[in-house]
Amino acid sequence: MKLRHEVHGDAAPTLVLTHGLAASGETWRLQVAELARHFRTVTWDLRGHGGSDSPPGPYSLPELAADLRQVADAVGAEKIVAVGHSAGGAISLQFAVDYPERIHGLVLVGTASECNERTRQFYHDIAALAEARGMEPVLRRLGLANEAQNLRPADRHGFAAATRAMATLRELPLTPRLAEVQCPTLILVGDKDFLGAGGSVIMSRRIAGARLEIIPERGHGLFLEDPDGFNRRIVDFVRTIG
Repeated sequence: MKLRHEVHGDAAPTLVLTHGLAASGETWRLQVAELARHFRTVTWDLRGHGGSDSPPGPYSLPELAADLRQVADAVGAEKIVAVGHSAGGAISLQFAVDYPERIHGLVLVGTASECNERTRQFYHDIAALAEARGMEPVLRRLGLANEAQNLRPADRHGFAAATRAMATLRELPLTPRLAEVQCPTLILVGDKDFLGAGGSVIMSRRIAGARLEIIPERGHGLFLEDPDGFNRRIVDFVRTIG
């Protein structure tokens, strides 16, 4: 399966940035130049998104984490610092527990290791909306309409399959596996994130040594709202882990 990815910079370690639902690797456009000054920085499109293939669903979180491994293999990275936003954070977390020998550090942004029944139903609702009416109303529902021109379009069926994979965090939460995460971990969440900070707090309490920052006056897309502050936090964290 083809997974579109781009590589910027060449200094170790390798950072792989994983976007959230309905986005693409282009969502990191305000991070790439700065992070690539310091580290080898890889962006990619999830299956069903952007320039990557969109195989028929259903998808699972372990399959999406295996896609992340495929990208790491493609760029020749034995170990990576996985940076993931929202659904991309859940995928990065799944990667960390499934492939512990491949993870050097973990940055989880506006994400969670589980979801409640309300969130599970929300995922199923927007998946059904995409299949019935396409991606435009989905982007409006997710508050991404103004960001759409900066993103490669998602395939509605691939998006729906990836979204339903996130809904499985209700029945198959990653929370019981958080103690398996042994790498340095930074957890970032805006205090105005519509998903709330509770999921970030849960992860911070169960991942040994994890550092949690609840950032004032920032929402779900905090890396777009304050790119300089976000980039500085990433650079400082990665420098501390070598």
